[in-house]
Amino acid sequence: MSRLKRDSKVVISGYYGFDNCGDEAVLLSIIRCLKKLSPDVHITVLSGNPDKTSALYGVHAINRWNFFQIFRALLGAHLLISGGGSLIQDVTSVRSPGYYLGVIRIALLLKKKVMIYAQGIGPLDTHKNRVDTAKVFNRCHTITVRDEASAKLLQELGVNPEVKTTCDPVLAMGRDDVSLEIIGDLLLRLGISETDGKKKNPLLFVSMRRWKDDRHLAPVAQLLDAQVAAGWDVLLVPAHFPEDAETCRLVSGKMETQPYVVDHCLSAEEFFALTAVSDRVFSMRLHGLICAMAVDTPMVGLSYDPKVDAFMQQCGLDAFCLAFDDADLYDKGMDCLRKMPPQQLDALSCYGKSLEACRLKLQELAWSTAKIAVNLVQL
Repeated sequence: MSRLKRDSKVVISGYYGFDNCGDEAVLLSIIRCLKKLSPDVHITVLSGNPDKTSALYGVHAINRWNFFQIFRALLGAHLLISGGGSLIQDVTSVRSPGYYLGVIRIALLLKKKVMIYAQGIGPLDTHKNRVDTAKVFNRCHTITVRDEASAKLLQELGVNPEVKTTCDPVLAMGRDDVSLEIIGDLLLRLGISETDGKKKNPLLFVSMRRWKDDRHLAPVAQLLDAQVAAGWDVLLVPAHFPEDAETCRLVSGKMETQPYVVDHCLSAEEFFALTAVSDRVFSMRLHGLICAMAVDTPMVGLSYDPKVDAFMQQCGLDAFCLAFDDADLYDKGMDCLRKMPPQQLDALSCYGKSLEACRLKLQELAWSTAKIAVNLVQL
């Protein structure tokens, strides 16, 4: 176990405190890794909901929009961690990179060490964001990204420091980190499990989002009806609340059968546990797939963004990645689901013997990212 210098302080910047299970799972994993490597580290998180973040993770949290508080936190810090997640991209918002690069600029102004922590970079479509990203990243002390596509983009932008490709921070966790007890009451209340905790039927975890003209929702509903007819229970899970709750209602409304639906905001631990207790995962949300990989649950991805393709390629599961706008989505989806094993323990027979080796390699890479962060603030 590494030891940080006395009273070492780390500030973490990311999309935290917005009820997005994927980003919250990233934060959960980073905090757990840092504290396991060195229990004495003092962590401050920039959050959209500081009180909730502090209560969930047992760390100090401050308002991400209060730049006086950010300045003061960075003034006393040894390291700024920027990431993980997809922070430097301008698809969801052209202004998003400006915020995260601005936080990095404050840290650099105060002569603090800055680590880009397993981020997924891009897409970056505006000239200003591409230029600003290169300028700021060229001044950072350590850059790690979660996939080769992100590393290639930084190279194209003219980022000169070494860029190390690791993987998403959530992959540091595994089935041993899951507490199934935290979702026992939920499964019982929904009617998915018996009073003894055993599931009544094999369970398909589904995480969808709205995208463009929503053309994927109708064939997805057909796919899910087919799974119900085959004896599966279908559970619609909102990864980003409340946006995805609306998606769950839309998908459910297009189905002929009645799925189970989670109608409230889940914590990262609950979301992670649901992927572990499920027998298959069908996810459009990236971290539905990442959590599934971490706990060995067979998965099919529905890609709407290059980051989904990049992750499935990283896992060697290209054949199980569907395009959201494919005209043959239903047929190809049925083919993927037919090829999948019914239980977690049978996954290797379907995906190939290299899947477990891939998972262990990714887990090691995720831990290596945390070790880099610890080394940056060691004496």
